Amino acid sequence: MEILQSDPSQGASCGYIIDSPMIEVDFTKMNGAGNDFVVIDDFDGALKVDLPFLARTLCSRGFGIGADGLLVLRKHPGYDFEMIYLNSDGSEGGMCGNGGRCIARYAVLKDICRSPMKFTAHGGEYSAEVVDDRKVRLHLPDPDRVVPSVDVPIGTRHFEATYVHPNTDHAVLLGGTAFDRVDSADLVAIARKIRYNFEVFPRGTNVNLIEQDGDNTIRMRTYERGVENETLACGTGAVACAITASIRYGMTSPVEIRTTGGELLKVYFEKNGDHFAKLVLEGSATVVFKGKVLYNELSHTISDLEHGQGKI
Repeated sequence: MEILQSDPSQGASCGYIIDSPMIEVDFTKMNGAGNDFVVIDDFDGALKVDLPFLARTLCSRGFGIGADGLLVLRKHPGYDFEMIYLNSDGSEGGMCGNGGRCIARYAVLKDICRSPMKFTAHGGEYSAEVVDDRKVRLHLPDPDRVVPSVDVPIGTRHFEATYVHPNTDHAVLLGGTAFDRVDSADLVAIARKIRYNFEVFPRGTNVNLIEQDGDNTIRMRTYERGVENETLACGTGAVACAITASIRYGMTSPVEIRTTGGELLKVYFEKNGDHFAKLVLEGSATVVFKGKVLYNELSHTISDLEHGQGKI
């Protein structure tokens, strides 16, 4: 069979097999503080597939590459690029902070742009600086909404949460309220009662548990909407938790956040009363591996790349 492939140096590296639903897709696997992504370069717009199906297929940890979400880099007028982010279930996840840091480093590695850069994602404008592989800074717009205290029913009891919207929904609960300690809490059980409470959170919400872990450090765990499980880190969650730590613990910028993956994220901000501005998320953005898959558009599966071959 003849395979038509675009030149990877010219943008999206994907090719169609003639008279077949198969598409060969090149990808890069990255993670930001343990929050992992499949990243695809579609700067030239050659990737003509249904992205939600592609996200579900590639992000499957059993039959795909495995990831918390899919990042697609595309051309956008007035910006260095656009970041498309989809959760592992194929849903739109709002802004992804760690994904933003990863795609910023990816764009520099691919020579799409230089650091610093400006890009758009989920209707918002972002800028980023790639210092090195251990330090990428993402500058975020002011949060759309901050509600210091929200009454959240969990079963027959009511708990207090803080709601922050850094271009996606986050509820933050403090240790000693709905749970004793962050590390021993049943995050999934607690979070699902909040995530699906559409009376309080009409779009559903990501759920974060935090506790103080030093003078200006917090421990956080996050249940991500669209992944429907705990992730090793969450960038916008870290921003929401840092804002909550400022409101509830009196912490000042920068707040250090110890994630489940073990890495530290830093969040910088300026606070004026209840208003938070000049948000910066800082942390690692690591390239794990690169490869290619044979994606079947009809069955939405990954096919055997070496089908019919006697050896690799």
